[in-house]
Amino acid sequence: MDTSAEPPTVGYGDLVLIYIDERRRHVVRVEEGRVFGSDKGTLRLDDLVGLPYGSRVKLSTGVEALVLQPLLDDLLSLAYRRKSQVIYPKDLGFILYIADIAPGKRVLEAGIGSGFLASVVASRLRPDGRLYSYEVREDMASIARRNLETAGLLDMVEIKVADVRRGVEERNLDACLLDMPDPWNALESVYEALKPSARLVVFVPTINQVERTVVGLERHGGFVDIHAVELMLREYQVKEGSVRPATRMIGHTGYIVYARRV
Repeated sequence: MDTSAEPPTVGYGDLVLIYIDERRRHVVRVEEGRVFGSDKGTLRLDDLVGLPYGSRVKLSTGVEALVLQPLLDDLLSLAYRRKSQVIYPKDLGFILYIADIAPGKRVLEAGIGSGFLASVVASRLRPDGRLYSYEVREDMASIARRNLETAGLLDMVEIKVADVRRGVEERNLDACLLDMPDPWNALESVYEALKPSARLVVFVPTINQVERTVVGLERHGGFVDIHAVELMLREYQVKEGSVRPATRMIGHTGYIVYARRV
């Protein structure tokens, strides 16, 4: 194991996470002359250049902050623009698993929205995979492009302003992910695009959509191993001598339907 490599340091143009406390986390780009400001004080970003990530710095008020290298999770929650409802991490992880997303695979997505799912999928397809994202709205495609560029993932995604229900150009794809109001109307396009045995994964917010999707899959005849699930996430409040579930939890966000193409 090589332990001689120098830890990465902050440079101009880098995105950094300034972590003050759990409620005060900010992703900012280091630019010459720029000053970061918060209710806890200010910080000259020029002073960060050359510092190793993980360094502690002091704001103008003397309050201490950490300079961290942003993870994709930080970018999604703090840096991305949102113009639509997004898929939560608890669902994103399961979708990656059940769709068997891995480096080098070719994946179809319909309904790119703000690009949250596209970003997580693209990050797993590196270095030589490809995500083909169909989106009917140019304004949403534009926001997704900007967000993907922020994360350095735009080169992994081909965004098409087109309606997946009217057909898909690609063939022999490894997986398909649908986040759209009427996925049952896209089943034939998806069937033609997927290779045999590949997974179709659908995310919908209401149980009525689950029913129509599952019935559509069964009537189509080209899909088997059909399942519908819902995931819930409960965080725990941990203090010495006092451990209990947090007062609030992320309950219902949406339903996931998945099946295999035959």
